[in-house]
Amino acid sequence: MARSKSGFAIAAVLFLLSVILVSGRDVYAAAQDTPTKEEALGDIMDSDPEDALEANTKEPDVSAENHKDFEYSDDIVLSGIFQTNTYYFQVPDYWDSEYAYARIQVELSQMIQDVPASLTFMVNNVPVTSYKMDYQNGKTQTLYVEIPIEMIKEGYNSFDVTGYARIYDEEGCIDDFSGANWISIRKESFIQVGYSLKDHDQMISYYPYPFISTVDESGSLAYIAVSDAKDEKELEAALMVRAGLGSRTDMEDDISLVTYSSLPRDEGNKIIISLFDSLDGELKQAVQEGLDGRDLKEQAMVKFMADKNGNPLLLITSEDGDCLVEAVTMLLDEERVSQEKASQTFVKKGSAQIIRESSAKSDMIAGRYTLDALTEEGLNFIGPFHQTADIYLPFSGGYVLADSGKVVLKFRYSENLDFRRSMVTVYWGDVPVASKKLTQENADGDELSFTMPEDVIGTYAGKISVAFDLELPELFCTPRMDQMPWAYVTEDSVFYLPVGVESNYSLSTRPYPFEISSMFNDLLVVIPDEITEEELDTLGHIIALYGESITPYGDIQVKRAGELGTGEEKSHNIITVGNYNDNSLIQELNGQLYFKYNEDGTAFQSNGRLVLSDDYAGKIASLQLLYSPYADNKAILVAGALNDETLSNIKSFISKDENVWKLEKDTVLIDDELEIKTFEMAAVEKNRKQPVLKTIFENNRDSVIFAVAATSVMLLLLLAVVLILIRIYWRQRKK
Repeated sequence: MARSKSGFAIAAVLFLLSVILVSGRDVYAAAQDTPTKEEALGDIMDSDPEDALEANTKEPDVSAENHKDFEYSDDIVLSGIFQTNTYYFQVPDYWDSEYAYARIQVELSQMIQDVPASLTFMVNNVPVTSYKMDYQNGKTQTLYVEIPIEMIKEGYNSFDVTGYARIYDEEGCIDDFSGANWISIRKESFIQVGYSLKDHDQMISYYPYPFISTVDESGSLAYIAVSDAKDEKELEAALMVRAGLGSRTDMEDDISLVTYSSLPRDEGNKIIISLFDSLDGELKQAVQEGLDGRDLKEQAMVKFMADKNGNPLLLITSEDGDCLVEAVTMLLDEERVSQEKASQTFVKKGSAQIIRESSAKSDMIAGRYTLDALTEEGLNFIGPFHQTADIYLPFSGGYVLADSGKVVLKFRYSENLDFRRSMVTVYWGDVPVASKKLTQENADGDELSFTMPEDVIGTYAGKISVAFDLELPELFCTPRMDQMPWAYVTEDSVFYLPVGVESNYSLSTRPYPFEISSMFNDLLVVIPDEITEEELDTLGHIIALYGESITPYGDIQVKRAGELGTGEEKSHNIITVGNYNDNSLIQELNGQLYFKYNEDGTAFQSNGRLVLSDDYAGKIASLQLLYSPYADNKAILVAGALNDETLSNIKSFISKDENVWKLEKDTVLIDDELEIKTFEMAAVEKNRKQPVLKTIFENNRDSVIFAVAATSVMLLLLLAVVLILIRIYWRQRKK
């Protein structure tokens, strides 16, 4: 009877899968209630690997105007009898998706020979198909999974691969607890989605499309322009836009930051940021037609229009420079810009301040994250044995954990576990930081709360991992749904991970210290008084380099070098660009540079690390990251050159992702063939300038403290002896 019921369940599952394959559109449309992952994996576990379909090894015959491959970045290993891997891919809202399929390359363990083994594929928790697997002499096998397009949604989609493999002998299952069963998904696997582009209809809500998109991933057609007056507030707003667009490029960054007069007239997708009085007559007229009785004194206009040739043009203008920054802040906030379903909107002055003061943003800025904020859902663990889920953290280079980090993990789990051997463990990166044994009495609601241990304080990790060991008292060869163990980490779990201070500056830890927690960190950009087109475009590339994951509401200012005062005005993290003769700040800092300019600024000078030939010294540009002489715990990046020609070395080098990863240490020289030399100078200079007593104390902290304590005790004893002698003396004298 039990066997017949199991057979009926298997038949039902296979029938469902076959219907989805034949007519996935109808099934998915009818299934308005998306199944939970527990339900979907339960159906897989109730099935039999032997009854899966033969693998499809023929590539789908599909075509579309455009397509994108979402590639696996690493090999994935599914081990044991039952394990699932989830891969996420994102579909932009400006796509009309036309087809989708997965190309999966797998290798199987030699233990899987003539035994039940299957791979089941799901999209957004809906089963697509299940393929029977066999060893095939260890060859890499290429499988194709056609995905009904109705299963694909805008935003993030999940693609699950569940491996189900076991080994039998004459008496039954003998390999339930072995890692010898494994199925490796190769990193060459990918999901391909074919699409055409939607018509943006000049709706602001589509921003940053069409100014950058998957058909122009380098931004070669994107131009950001400020007026020829190059007002500082215009530049401040333009640099924010430049950083935001630059973070969306792929492989290369070819976005141009120019002045209005340098814009190409016949091509390109243009974003123009200008004070109203600096607009030309044609743009002024377009603005005035849209004002409808309003003024631009306390607000900015954002207007999506077309240029004379029909190319997209986004105009941002106001009479108040601060309002330009307000408008750009709105564009960089996905939640705010998505509300603008029209071609024109107005942004009031002070709008950003409301967000800055909100509790949600304050929590994020302070380093407090909920699981929902990090993953948009809880964490599911289905099936027996060891299972791990990774939570990727929104930290960029230079982040280190402060000494007050804390985690409150809230979870529940099934009651059919072997509680003698079941537990949960949390990892900071790959380092275990806390664990707890599971108990039957807490199955409906458990909690693991702990502060981060001392050995991980001051370290970086790109992820926190949560691992459950879900052991069962007995596990038959064909587990039933009601036997399947599970655990669930709830969305309100809290991770308090404040930012610590990294004392060493390096180009390899970018965007730190100029960006922290995806926001500009007290950044002052200092430009030459008369900035050239090459300097402006190079500055745009540098800001994009240090704004690689930028979000709004950070702190960035722009000032001309000649207008800088002293003291407070320089007590920021500073990025400056230019050459010796047009940037007075670079002249002022020349004595601090590791490679200094000569007296007339026509060449760099040798130092104790490198002797520069006369020819080489006159053809290079440099990136030099300094400890600020104006304020403690601040940095200065000097992007210095000899003229526009050598400055272009920097722009050409950092525009390619493959070169960016070569930037390391704190000093880089770039020649006209884009070959670099790197040096670590800041740490040496810092130690050399450090006061002797301070160095001695820091290097011998324990010894110094002991010596001070011992000396204090001796002085107290000596004082006591002196007091006793004085008292004896006065007593004798009195007698």
